[in-house]
Amino acid sequence: MERSWSCLDCQFEGAEPLCLSADGTCDFKRLADVLLKIATATELTGNGERMRAYDCVDEMVQTAPEAAVAFIIAALDECRTGAHVALLGAGALETLLRSHGAKVIGPLEEAAGKHAKMRYLLSATWGEASMVPGVWQRLVAAVAPGPVMDADPRTPAAGMHDRVLDGEALAAMLAEPMRVDAAAQ
Repeated sequence: MERSWSCLDCQFEGAEPLCLSADGTCDFKRLADVLLKIATATELTGNGERMRAYDCVDEMVQTAPEAAVAFIIAALDECRTGAHVALLGAGALETLLRSHGAKVIGPLEEAAGKHAKMRYLLSATWGEASMVPGVWQRLVAAVAPGPVMDADPRTPAAGMHDRVLDGEALAAMLAEPMRVDAAAQ
C-alpha cells in the first residue's frame, strides 16, 4: 500500500516515518507496536515515539480511510491484551467510524464476519450519536454473534452479557492470528 498521508512530524520536522519500513513500504505492524507499546526484542519505544504514532494514525484516519482500515486490522492482530484492543477501539476505530463510517463499515463488517477478534474490537466502540445514521445499526449486527468486550449500554454490545469473554478466552482469541491477506496491507 502506498502512503497517501503524512503526519506533522514527518511533514515539518523531517522525522523518520513510523509507518514505513526501511525499504519505504508501509509497515503497519511497526506502527501498531509503537502505538500499543508492544516492545520487541530489537526496538523499545519511548513516549515521544508513541505520541508520534498517535499523530500518524490520526492523520491516516482523517485523510486515508482505506489505509486506516488496513492499519486497524494489522494492529488488531498485534494486540495481546484487552487493554490493547480497548486503546485501538476507543481511539483510531471510533475516530474512523465518526469521520468515514459509511465508507468503511463494509470492510469492517466483512472482517467481523470472518474474525472473532474484529467483532470483539467493534464491540468496544462508543459514539452512536456521532455516527452517520445506519452505521451504528450495522455495527450492532456485526457484533451480535460475539464475542464482546463488555455489555456496556454505550456500545454496540449493549446487554450482551452472555457473550463477554473472560480473561482466559480473551488470551486464547488474541493469540490466534487473523491471517489477513497480505495484498490488503
